[in-house]
Amino acid sequence: MATKHFEYIANKIAAAKHNADSLCSNIGHRGMEGEIRELAVRECVEPFLTQSFSCGTGKVIDTYQSISDQIDLVVYHRKVAPPILISKDLGLFPVECVRYVFEIKSTLTATELKDANKKFRSIRNLKSFPKVDAKGNKTNGGLPATVLFAFGSDIDGSEVERYMKHTKDDWPPCTVLCVIGKGYWVFDTPTQKWHGVDTSNSTIENVEFSMFITGFMNTLAAEETSIRPFYPGAYVNSQEVYFKGVDAPDG
Repeated sequence: MATKHFEYIANKIAAAKHNADSLCSNIGHRGMEGEIRELAVRECVEPFLTQSFSCGTGKVIDTYQSISDQIDLVVYHRKVAPPILISKDLGLFPVECVRYVFEIKSTLTATELKDANKKFRSIRNLKSFPKVDAKGNKTNGGLPATVLFAFGSDIDGSEVERYMKHTKDDWPPCTVLCVIGKGYWVFDTPTQKWHGVDTSNSTIENVEFSMFITGFMNTLAAEETSIRPFYPGAYVNSQEVYFKGVDAPDG
């Protein structure tokens, strides 16, 4: 028997998909269709955020002044480094404060897959938690999970097999793949293999999204108590903006 949480998650994505399909029908504007889909996914993700996390959209940055492509949905927290919010939801997000980035597709095609990979590569090029040890060696921390989410697909075959076919990178830019009605997969770093399940023949509607939300909630809950220390002043780089001849404060 399905739990109350499972039913709530499954019903949430089903309603969001239905409403998005209805609003996008004959709208004739791909940009607006994309925004409607993005809002639909956001409505299904926000209820499961833990206390420190929020959702936004925009670009991800690092202390080396590198910047990502425009990202559909960013899940971030304020415990490490505050974002620069241009509006309530649009902003520039320090990579240290970002836990998930989403690319959202109405229908997953080979072209859309390649577009998502391009944007995820721009995330992979960022450097988080920069540190220099006593020997002068530079190290960096981890990067956000990259989620390719689609409401449907243009093929009947395996989505993860298609993804691997069209991804020649040594390390996949996408680390989570979730396609409604098709399946849910996660790239496991230690084994460097994809793990998940094809739900094409499942009799349980939207089970793949419920599986994703389960992992999502577990990750955020663990993050609440394990966020590593960081000094966000590096984003300001205050030593370079003081007037010549004026000493910068120690703090």
